[in-house]
Formats: sequence, C-alpha cells, structure tokens
Amino acid sequence: MYYRIESSLDMKIIGHSSQIEHAELPADWDTDPTFVGNIEFVKADFRPKMPRGILHKKAKLTDLLTACSPGFERRLLVSKSLKDLWELFDHEHFQFFDCDVITKNLIYEYWLMNPLVTNFEFVDFQNSTVVTRKRKLEGGTFLEEVPVTSLNEFNVFLETLDIVDRGMTFISRVSLLDDIPNDVFVLSHVDGGVGYYVSEKVKKAIEVSNITGIEFAPISLTFHEWTHEHRNSIYG
Repeated sequence: MYYRIESSLDMKIIGHSSQIEHAELPADWDTDPTFVGNIEFVKADFRPKMPRGILHKKAKLTDLLTACSPGFERRLLVSKSLKDLWELFDHEHFQFFDCDVITKNLIYEYWLMNPLVTNFEFVDFQNSTVVTRKRKLEGGTFLEEVPVTSLNEFNVFLETLDIVDRGMTFISRVSLLDDIPNDVFVLSHVDGGVGYYVSEKVKKAIEVSNITGIEFAPISLTFHEWTHEHRNSIYG
C-alpha cells in the first residue's frame, strides 16, 4: 500500500498554518534561473539561490514544515532527520539543498527537497481519475473528467493544452500498477501540483523514528475525500 505525504493539520503539533510565515528572497528571484523556485524536475549542478524561511511566531518546528512562499512551493521543507531517513530509501532521484529557517533570531538548518523525476509510469491510468478544471461562462469553475486510459493518452492530452490549462489538469484519484519498484516517488499533475508518495515500509519507518509534522493519506482517496471525510477519523 502507498500513501501520499500530507502536512499535519493538527495545531497542537504545528502551532500555526502555514508554519513559514514568509521568506527572505534574493533579488530578481522570479526571473533568476539560479533561484531554486525556477528549477524543477532537473538536477542542478550548482547550489541554487535559496529563500530563507521565517517561522511564524506561533508555529512549532517539526520535521516537515509547511511553507507557501516562493521557492517552497511544490517541494518538501524537511529536517536533517527526515532527509537522512528519506535517503535510506532513495539517494538517486532527489536533491536536497540546505535552507535556513529563522525563528526568534535563531537559525535552524532545514533542507529543501528537489525531485528529479515524475514517475507517471507507475500510474494505472485505466483505474485512475483524470480531471481538468473548466471555466463557467457565468464565472467560477467546475471539474470535467478526461477519458484517458494510458500514459500515452495522458501525455497526448496534455500536449493539446496551453500552459494555463495544462496546469489545471491533474490526476484526482491515483491508482498504481502492481509491483512498483520504488519505496518513495513523486507525481506531478496531481491535486495540489506535486505529490510525494511512500510505501507502507517507509510510513512505518517514519512513524518509528518519531518524525513530526507528517500525515499519510491513502492514495485511493481524492484530496477532498481525505480532508473532508477520512482524515479526522485517523488524526482527529
């Protein structure tokens, strides 16, 4: 069984959401190709320019921190403990860049996880649900299911879209093929943009290690089903 990593929503654990209130950014971060936020699914042969995360005054330090500021989106901001554990299961398909987190004039070393590949080849598209967000004439949006049954059909459909509509198309319910070889992997074009997935073995290793700030959502659930129907029964 596989799970998608989600940040904890328990205020007793995280203190405040988002934990990173804002970030100190380098100049011209939005156009600078060496800024980490402009590097995605490619291995950097240099150390990117990094944001410095400012912890909210009510937030607590956990091994996984929530952060919405530029540079942090679509990545995991993790402690050295979580980084080291992750690399026990995969030291090939991820880069980690050291990233300062600042609170009360103290600097803590965290790491920003940069995935190098998205593993669509693990997805069973015949049993997954792909949707695209459409605009209504009267305003607002709705989700329309896309009839794709293979990775090739999924890629062909994405190629027909402009960059905006491509970003609004995602796998809302993920089903995996049998015998996945990886214990950890990443998928882009899922709800929320990028999803990080772990096997039961990794989930147990994280729990035994008392890693904080993480919840595990079964991949069979959509984001709405997890957050509004099932999460409370597990995490309260």
